Amino acid sequence: MWEGHDYLPLVFEQWLKDKNSYFYGVEVDGRIVAIGNLHLIDNKRTGWMEGLRVHPDFRGRGYANDLTRFLVKKGEDLGVDRLRYATGENNAASLKLASNAGFSRLLDKAVFWCTKPKKAPQMRGYPPIEEAKPKRAYDLLKTNPGLVPHGVLIFDWEAVDSTLENFREIGQTHGIFVALKKEKLDSMSFGRSRKDLEKTWSFTVYANDPLGFRAHLSFNMKKALEVQADKATCTYEKLYERTLTQIRFGCEEQDAGHLVLLQRVHKVL
Repeated sequence: MWEGHDYLPLVFEQWLKDKNSYFYGVEVDGRIVAIGNLHLIDNKRTGWMEGLRVHPDFRGRGYANDLTRFLVKKGEDLGVDRLRYATGENNAASLKLASNAGFSRLLDKAVFWCTKPKKAPQMRGYPPIEEAKPKRAYDLLKTNPGLVPHGVLIFDWEAVDSTLENFREIGQTHGIFVALKKEKLDSMSFGRSRKDLEKTWSFTVYANDPLGFRAHLSFNMKKALEVQADKATCTYEKLYERTLTQIRFGCEEQDAGHLVLLQRVHKVL
């Protein structure tokens, strides 16, 4: 899948073993031709749908739609408050599946990829960025809750509620970086080195203004260079897309797109 760059082979065994994952396939003549996973997160309040794939030779037969509806029903049976999943804005088939299954758009994010980054943008005149423990980051977000739209944290194409429990879970794999102005949270990012098919520094930026965005962009690109990442990928607010176009990283290749977070609510909280 995806020209050999799919992450599924790396998580397949994990999904099979995870007690909070419900991993299903469609079998045709003794062969699995479609798969999808439902992962319970947010203390089992959210059913996160992921990894929906249909073999190219079996597309156009309704298997993706059948599997999506099956996972929706499974989520309802498990009593989740809502179902969510993320997809690319240009993935028309996935967006159509979502619409047919009663999902609506919760938020959109911009994403960019940079292969073989060679430099980080210089940044001056902004408060220092420091690494924070999960509890401190969670408490700081209370001073500026509007920094995170809908109270949903996005990282690595996943989404969780901005609870202390989830901050702690993110902190197990990511560094949490913050900058303050007048003792209030002004900007924040999550970043980690991830070994998929290539070494990647993956990060998400939340900022009040372009200055804060540039500061965390610079900070995380320096991290990517420090770990000698083959690739850097960033998720950020769409309003900073123009700011990004003014920055050069010396990448061999650079690409951009949009992430869409979709949601189907079962219970009004």
